[in-house]
Amino acid sequence: MSDAAALGARRVALFGRANSGKTSLLMHLTGSLQRPVNFPGTSVESIESSVQVDGVQLQLVDLPGVASMRPQSKDEQVAIEHLRDPARRPDLICFVLDAAKLAVELQLLRQLRDLGAPIVVAVTKVDVARAEGFPIDMDQLQRAVGLPMLLVHGATGEGVAALREQLATTPLVAPAPLGAAVQRGVETQRSIARSRTDRLDSLLLHPLFGPAALVGVVLVMFQLVFKVAEPFMGWIEASQDWITGAVEAATDEGAFRSFCVDGIVNGVGSSLIFVPQIALLIAFVTVVEASGYMARAVFLLDRALRGFGLSGKSFVPLASSFACAIPGIAASRILGDERDRLATIAVAPLMSCSARLPVYVVLLAAFFPASQAGLMLFAMYAVGVVAAVLVSLVLRRTALKGGEATLAMELPVYQRPRLRLVGMHTWLAVRSFLKTAGTVIFFATIVVWALGYFPRSEDVSEKFEAERVQVAARGGPQVEAQLAAVDAREAAAHLENSYLARAGKALQPAFAPAGFDWRLTVGVLAAFPARELVIPTLGTLYSLGDVEADPDEPDQRLQDALRDTTGPDGEPLINGLIAVAVMVFFALCSQCAATLAAIRRETHSWRWPLFVFGYMTGLAWLAAVAIYQVGRLLGLG
Repeated sequence: MSDAAALGARRVALFGRANSGKTSLLMHLTGSLQRPVNFPGTSVESIESSVQVDGVQLQLVDLPGVASMRPQSKDEQVAIEHLRDPARRPDLICFVLDAAKLAVELQLLRQLRDLGAPIVVAVTKVDVARAEGFPIDMDQLQRAVGLPMLLVHGATGEGVAALREQLATTPLVAPAPLGAAVQRGVETQRSIARSRTDRLDSLLLHPLFGPAALVGVVLVMFQLVFKVAEPFMGWIEASQDWITGAVEAATDEGAFRSFCVDGIVNGVGSSLIFVPQIALLIAFVTVVEASGYMARAVFLLDRALRGFGLSGKSFVPLASSFACAIPGIAASRILGDERDRLATIAVAPLMSCSARLPVYVVLLAAFFPASQAGLMLFAMYAVGVVAAVLVSLVLRRTALKGGEATLAMELPVYQRPRLRLVGMHTWLAVRSFLKTAGTVIFFATIVVWALGYFPRSEDVSEKFEAERVQVAARGGPQVEAQLAAVDAREAAAHLENSYLARAGKALQPAFAPAGFDWRLTVGVLAAFPARELVIPTLGTLYSLGDVEADPDEPDQRLQDALRDTTGPDGEPLINGLIAVAVMVFFALCSQCAATLAAIRRETHSWRWPLFVFGYMTGLAWLAAVAIYQVGRLLGLG
């Protein structure tokens, strides 16, 4: 017994297989989720909460789901170590038993009893088991198991009060060995007619209809991410514009206003703008996983992905990365083999996330007819997928060679997802994104703002102030538009004189083989905190003033400027060939500080984020140069 238990407090671990209903049960036991925590020395997160029961303080922790007491993944390893470590061992284990998977659940319970810790069993999903065709005889099961056992309902919370009382009063003594009668009873119950899950699997795992259904699910996911999120993103943009207006009204022109607007407001806004897409994607993935279909998708894709050094389970983090690589990288924890996990983390940023879309849309609208734009956009997403496949193949045959694990998993029964649980998972993922991406992107944006604002030339300011005085003196109906144009040219002149532009001009010779002029090179540097910042930066450099990175309504002025601006020789600085090189560069490069921070968090090493940044930047540069140089030889552009 721990010191806490002796003082009227009990540490209780919720333990069970993945999707057994642990987190939903925790919400009912405590009324809410209180705080996510990381296990010591890891990035694996769990939920801790507490509740008072008859003078006993129950300190509850929801451990990651496990398949057996022999860990197969990082999540499983830390969960089992938590039970075995004398310094952290709980006083009591609440084993959450999924009645729809009774045979394998009892095997896990048999292994758990060997730890010698006190156990209370919470039986969930009895309704799912009944729908599958094998109802549970609780009296028979209770007699065979010989442990305190209570029936709870994850949706309604029925039975939770009795379980809460049981957890507070159960004697803290080791359980007796599990009797053999349990397995015989399970086998009797399972000798029943074909279940509902079997009937659905005959279609969803069919060699022809199964892959077609999976393609349909993925298409629905993309439609959800890119269309349903639009109005929510619009509200965030409108709020950002309102705050910008309020700040400009309350401050004078100068460094402080620019810091507040371009640094703070835009820094926070660039983090928040993609939250609706990330939230919808996480919610969709959670629904698919909770329904039982995600395991089928993993099964269908495993053979194909194995050919390129990845696991079928890699589908989940890679699919998540199309909205944002950060939750995708975190989702790699489900992979049991460490080499599979590292390979998946290394290629997840190659999936074209939402932040790349504004760059694609502006360049496609400027240089390609509508009939070709859709195909070109698909090609940009395909470039990332193909590159990910090739990179993973190389990694698994070189630096991450060996350790290939076969896919061993039990397909769960189909069930209706709990909306409350979906909402909780979505909120935790969004909060994790804001904590990681929000802070890193925010500070990186401040740095880029400072590089783009300083040094400030008094000569430039005086020149354009004199021009504004002349415009105001002339008057006329176009005075406001003329003054705005002067302001835009002044902003462009200051940016061209900044440290950021100086760095871009210094690096421009390295990008010249890809056809980039110095403005595009500055855009590459400005995009490091967040890729969507390249559009506002180019808008300033082309003397257009504020330009929004809106993929649905790309700024026509920027399209015209990109298409019409010419160099000293009278030739356009950007043409269709250069536009393709730029899009491919952004499809393959690793210009996201928050993603690199997430990789550091998951690997506990700077070696992997530095490797990812290095190989992706090099790959992007090589691809852009090859496209431009080969295209010129072929007379394109």
